Amino acid sequence: MSDISDRLLTELVDAVKDILRKEQSDRLRDIYLIGDIDKDSARASIERLRELANDSRRPITLYINSAGGNVTDGLALHDAIRLLVGNGIEVTIIVQGMAYSMGSVVLQAASAGRRLAFPHSWIMIHEPAKWAGWQSTTAAAQHLDRLKQMQSQIYRILADRSGKPLRQIIRDTKRTDFYLDAVKARDYGLIDAVLGEPAPPVPDKEELEPPANIP
Repeated sequence: MSDISDRLLTELVDAVKDILRKEQSDRLRDIYLIGDIDKDSARASIERLRELANDSRRPITLYINSAGGNVTDGLALHDAIRLLVGNGIEVTIIVQGMAYSMGSVVLQAASAGRRLAFPHSWIMIHEPAKWAGWQSTTAAAQHLDRLKQMQSQIYRILADRSGKPLRQIIRDTKRTDFYLDAVKARDYGLIDAVLGEPAPPVPDKEELEPPANIP
């Protein structure tokens, strides 16, 4: 009887150790993008993404709290994430605080259904000219061709992931900063879910059936 108890205890301890090892391993696959998006933060994030992808194909989580930053650095990070997603590695991006400007674009790189935000987080999108460091299209006249290309790329990313028509994205961000709290960002299509918010109830069968014709 003692041998059985000792064996069960050993198995229980081993099981607990396995759970703790898995939790620690999962935490090691978290990346934190905090502060401005620039060449240093983008490079560090991209290098870490590649390290984790080479280590295993298990999911990766990126936490973001950023007011934005450099356009090309942000697009480089966006593309690096999309490459992993395209190769079958699930990448979750969680807004913890804010994802403004280029931060909102990086957010769109997450796997389908994996753009998340904490309840008191905020997302902001605006005219791409401002992300390039210029205050208006007029001030960027000498860079007009490149500006138009960047505008097109960023607008397309936002439209494709939000499901909003391209013209609406342009209208909402024209010469203004468009701020959304977590719930409004979800309704707008910039995130998929608010963490801690209960899932919507599944409709009853009767609710799904069309009403009968009344003579």
